[in-house]
Amino acid sequence: MSVTGVVAALDFEARSLGKRNDSTMVSVSGIGADNAARAARSLAAGGATALLSWGVAGALDPALCCGTAVLPGEVLERGRQFQTDPLWREGVASALQGRVALHSGALYTSEVAVAAAAHKARLFQHTGAVAVDMESAAIAAVAAELALPFLVLRVILDTAHDSLPDSVLRSFQAPASAGSATSPAGTSPAGASAAAPRIWPLLCAPGDWGGLLRLALRYRTAGRALGACRRLAGPTLMAAARIDS
Repeated sequence: MSVTGVVAALDFEARSLGKRNDSTMVSVSGIGADNAARAARSLAAGGATALLSWGVAGALDPALCCGTAVLPGEVLERGRQFQTDPLWREGVASALQGRVALHSGALYTSEVAVAAAAHKARLFQHTGAVAVDMESAAIAAVAAELALPFLVLRVILDTAHDSLPDSVLRSFQAPASAGSATSPAGTSPAGASAAAPRIWPLLCAPGDWGGLLRLALRYRTAGRALGACRRLAGPTLMAAARIDS
């Protein structure tokens, strides 16, 4: 049976997938390349025949707004680039075209969080990528190694003009026992506590609260956009092996 393994860094990203079936496995990996690679390998070992990087990203292209879906043809990393599966991507793009804001530009995977607007501008200029995340290249590398179809669908959270509050970065850097948890059809993904930001750095930075409120509203917008992509793309999103065969 064809099974799509979905890697999402955060629990809210995985929740946007809604009810799953026997052809889907989900891993809430935690943030970063090492966590994402472990999750991808675990999914493949558990029977996944294709890998999907799913969740939110930061915009590098100033034209992209919060809620825009990015369905890249390639994922860039320092010194490496990976192609997404063209037939799978075309099927999902066809299902979403004209129904959601959609961009097919390249995605850049960074080793560090890209929070400052100036940093985003430099990356846009130097890489040409339209958006940035911290996991997709690691998942792509596992897919390439195992010869599995690979796709990315990311929705813009913070725009190129946004600089994330320092307290948000500190909250993600707070010590946590990162882990990966897979969930088959019909079950809720585990691992939320490992993926969620720690609250103490946020409470200690009242000057950041205005920015945090704006970010919370954007999380809501991005989460709704992810859910819409899942509903609109339907089985095509989770049918990589069948499309590619």
